[in-house]
Amino acid sequence: MSRRFYVALPALLLWAGLAFAQPAPSALEALKDQADTAYRNRDFPNSIRLCDQVLAQAPSDHVALYLRGSSRVEFGIAVNDVEQVRQGIADAREAIRHEGSGKAEYYLPYVYGMSHLASLEGKTIHAQTARTVADSVLDRDDLTPEQRSNLLYQRAQANMQLKDFPAATHDLEETLKLDPKHLAALMLQADLTARLKTPAEALTAYSRVVEQFPENALTYNNRGMYLQSQGKTAEALADFAKAVQIDPKFIPAFINRGFALLESGDSANAEAALGHALSLDAGQIGALSLRATARLNQGKISEALADYQQVVQVAPQNPMAHADLGFAQFFAQDFPGALNSFRSALKIDNKMRFLLPWKLACEKRLQQVDAASYQETTAKPDGSRDWIDNLLMFQMGRVDVGSLLQSTSPTDANARAAQLCEGYYFIGVELQRLGRGDDAKAYFQKAIEKPLPKLSAYRGATLALAAKAP
Repeated sequence: MSRRFYVALPALLLWAGLAFAQPAPSALEALKDQADTAYRNRDFPNSIRLCDQVLAQAPSDHVALYLRGSSRVEFGIAVNDVEQVRQGIADAREAIRHEGSGKAEYYLPYVYGMSHLASLEGKTIHAQTARTVADSVLDRDDLTPEQRSNLLYQRAQANMQLKDFPAATHDLEETLKLDPKHLAALMLQADLTARLKTPAEALTAYSRVVEQFPENALTYNNRGMYLQSQGKTAEALADFAKAVQIDPKFIPAFINRGFALLESGDSANAEAALGHALSLDAGQIGALSLRATARLNQGKISEALADYQQVVQVAPQNPMAHADLGFAQFFAQDFPGALNSFRSALKIDNKMRFLLPWKLACEKRLQQVDAASYQETTAKPDGSRDWIDNLLMFQMGRVDVGSLLQSTSPTDANARAAQLCEGYYFIGVELQRLGRGDDAKAYFQKAIEKPLPKLSAYRGATLALAAKAP
């Protein structure tokens, strides 16, 4: 199973020039000003904390609710925390209720949050709700051009989630008629081009935005991400370098530079780039997770564990954060810790079946196999089991080595390569458990014959081969 990386994608702020000035300054107003500043600087946890202080004294303060809702939605999306996004949506709803006059800006975090909740939960109904709400607000006659353009842009995001690309295209065109310099819409238009048209047309679209905003770090950063997605690492790194030249504190470009270097196999320089991002903002969870991976790739297991543990502390509801920690603990032979992490991930998301072979490997090492949790696999008739089932059956002694390796995909070459890597790795793990270290090494060596650095099994085999004999 491929590892997923926390890639720092720079989200544009939801703000639309909303003014919060009050007739007389007060302690609460000062806190809201600080929360506003923190939000604009993308320090979402601090903005949430400051808003909590306001709302503890004034629970119906709609400005604080709006700010906290916006921060929760943005932060939840950044760390893949569904509950955080849901709380942000609830705050936005309460802000609308307490404000009372239907301030158009207050609908932005609600629509934005619901659109992304559709992706996070895999439920298009959320995006449909987002579009319906945007429709209702756009029907009003009292909207300013700025308000209308921002709502059209948010509706375009909902249409993207619904894969209604003609509607998304129309919304973006209408947004840009109202505001030809609407950077978020121009960026989304380039993303849409990348999805629907040729790579050459997509690159032209991203470059057009760069030409319109030649002094904006974000434009180079986003083009760099597209170039990286096309495997053009050198060109991508040049764009990230230009982004930080324009703005030396533009954290997303440092994170994306680290990701690009990590993808290219340069883990040492990736660690340095990600460390620089964290020196600018220690709370960047994406940078922290990627740095952990860079450190793990270099065999710096203690440092990697520290980073992964911090990610879990910041995003305790992110199942992949627990899984990543579990992999690192497994490689460090902390099997009780790894078992706890894998169980935590599966408790949050029971669809992460690819963790089951790792969980079983821990249980076998600890002699505490939870047979009931594998009953679905063992109850399946012969011939109906998938690859995960076969890995489990092998570890249970019900499938031999030859049968396991023969059960890899016969038609999909990429899937077969990944499955062989995992198969060889788990055979090695089982031999290692039985005290047959030399035999295990032979299988670990076979696991890394084809470079698949995104696979946890590949990483595990590499680390096992690099480990010194006890």
